[in-house]
Amino acid sequence: MKNQVLFIGMGLILLVGLSGCFSFNDYVIEYFEGGYVVDTDTILDVTTFNGEIMINSWDGNSIVLNATKRSQYDQNDLDLIKINVINSTNKIEFVVEYLGVKPSKPIVDMNISVPYDVIIDDIHTSNGAIMISGVKGNVSAMSSNGRIHIENVDGYISATTSNGNIEVIQTTGINDLITSNGKIYVEIYGLEENTLLRSSNGDIEVYIDTTLDAEIEITTSNGAISTTGVTMNVTQYHDNYFNGSLGVGGNLLNIHTSNGDITLYEL
Repeated sequence: MKNQVLFIGMGLILLVGLSGCFSFNDYVIEYFEGGYVVDTDTILDVTTFNGEIMINSWDGNSIVLNATKRSQYDQNDLDLIKINVINSTNKIEFVVEYLGVKPSKPIVDMNISVPYDVIIDDIHTSNGAIMISGVKGNVSAMSSNGRIHIENVDGYISATTSNGNIEVIQTTGINDLITSNGKIYVEIYGLEENTLLRSSNGDIEVYIDTTLDAEIEITTSNGAISTTGVTMNVTQYHDNYFNGSLGVGGNLLNIHTSNGDITLYEL
């Protein structure tokens, strides 16, 4: 095990970096821990190529990154994983790169604790789940293959995954939520622009604040539509199509699945 102590300018200080490795269940595993003191309203972006990202708030004044690197091969393969910390005025980025060419890429799971006044921005993994809770920021979350769960966030949320469920609960509002193969469960407290909820293969369950002013269009190619308990001005409604409005109308909420049911409830 080795210790690293680094100091970073622009209002960011790396307190401690720790790493160690061992073999477990046919994987070579290495751990990394870093602590970064940040200013109020520092923006955080995270990108990793293969692995899950978990972000939660805590009471400290630093961002704490705990990463687990796993390879099916050897230590040399782990050494080709680089966790880059890029900082500029009022922004910090964690960017994970793999410099190797193995057909089976290693995995880097990231568990990040942030002070509440850090602003979460772009969060991206090519293959893995994204879980974010108890933070603030207009979060854009993207995974090529994995579940996205976002809860208790002070901000508007957009999320895209090509294979996995999307769940957005107790946030200021939403922007587009798109999955190509999975269910969508969302609570809608606010819409700041025209918004799309779309799944190519899965049910969509929506709980909406009925005091909002919004236009609503719902379509499903193969499934049922239900607007249980939601009082709206209905323009058109049949088995696979619904059009109506809440309040005096406003931003368009477009809800579509090509294979699944769509259910709208009142919050």
